[in-house]
Amino acid sequence: MTSGREPARKASARHQPSGRNVVAKTARAAPVPRGRRASVSVARTVSRNTRARRDYTTRATAIRRTPTRAEARTANRALRRRAEQARLAELARIRALDEQLQQATRYNIKRDDLRGEDLAIRQLALDALGDRAGTVVVMEPWTGRVLSIVNQQWAVRTPFKPCSTIKVLTGYAALQEKLTTADEIILAGSRSWTLRTAMAQSNNEYFQVLAHRLGFERFLFYAGQAGFGRKTGINLPGETSGVIPRHPPADLGRMGSHGDGFGVTAVQLAAFISAIANGGTLYRPQVLRSPQEVARFKPLPVRTLPLTEDIRRDLLAGLVSAVERGTARRSGAAALGVAGKTGSCNCDFSPRTRVGLFVSFVDAPGKPGLLVTVITKGSMARGSSASVIAGSIYRGAEVASRTAFRRRVAPSTEEPAETPDVSEEETND
Repeated sequence: MTSGREPARKASARHQPSGRNVVAKTARAAPVPRGRRASVSVARTVSRNTRARRDYTTRATAIRRTPTRAEARTANRALRRRAEQARLAELARIRALDEQLQQATRYNIKRDDLRGEDLAIRQLALDALGDRAGTVVVMEPWTGRVLSIVNQQWAVRTPFKPCSTIKVLTGYAALQEKLTTADEIILAGSRSWTLRTAMAQSNNEYFQVLAHRLGFERFLFYAGQAGFGRKTGINLPGETSGVIPRHPPADLGRMGSHGDGFGVTAVQLAAFISAIANGGTLYRPQVLRSPQEVARFKPLPVRTLPLTEDIRRDLLAGLVSAVERGTARRSGAAALGVAGKTGSCNCDFSPRTRVGLFVSFVDAPGKPGLLVTVITKGSMARGSSASVIAGSIYRGAEVASRTAFRRRVAPSTEEPAETPDVSEEETND
């Protein structure tokens, strides 16, 4: 006979776990020691990191696989296309800037005051300048009389970096201070130079050596003598004094080879080169704007530079060589007895814009005694190109002088007066 408790025991037995399950649950429920728990956690982290690195390596390997030839050609074409687009964009910016400079030149020329202009000389200058952005000054170096100024805004009111034309001043100052001689051989760069060869080829290192010998203060003294940093006193409105450095530059040598820190006008350069041409007299430039002014005209000397005939001869040898076989040989003006100095450098305000200069004068008997200063600006501006402009003017003036007589004025015998008709306030502004 079965007791009444048996079904209850069977039911209870059904709800009790087997021995295996009890052991498993007991094992899972058993506490893990703290040190072992940390080891397990570290192991799991390392495992996850390993899998992540493996996955990353797999993806990176897939990316770095060697491309097919077709893919390589496609990638190279894309690179060339982007490079060409960048090049064309840069050319477009340069052309736009050049066009702006040319438009400014045309606008300024239309506003030039033609009173007192020698129209024949002016037309020669206009034809030679063409569509370039720039300015031209034509003077008589023995009197200071201005025959023509094309683009008076740039010539009188806009200072430019003098670039290598500053080397005329550097050479003059070094010779005057007896810091070098015309025959001294200076090793600069990869070869030896004298004053004549360095001036002709516009060697930078040679004139940087001279600038260091001069020092900052003496260099500024001679720059002031040359008229830099002060108005010339020309009788045209709005003349600027230009710019001279107030403190020694980081590279003193470049001040004597490139004109770093200086800003000079075409009229200032013309007045200084006139003094080299005529033996040392710095004249005030004058525009004769009426028949009465022509009749009463007298040269107005500003000051006399301590330029001996020996120093002038030494400088002249380099300037003549520059036109004959140096940086200005493209001018084609050597047969006319022209002496000159080119200058080429980047503008301080834009690396895409260059300045090209040429300062020059005729130093031959029986030739038109003209001085021509040319300054051009633009991406293609070079001193050699500026010399071509001047050469064209000289050749045209020589032809004109054979068919028409232009009244010449004798140099002044008066003692120079410091900056006549220019107030001290105007001089120092």
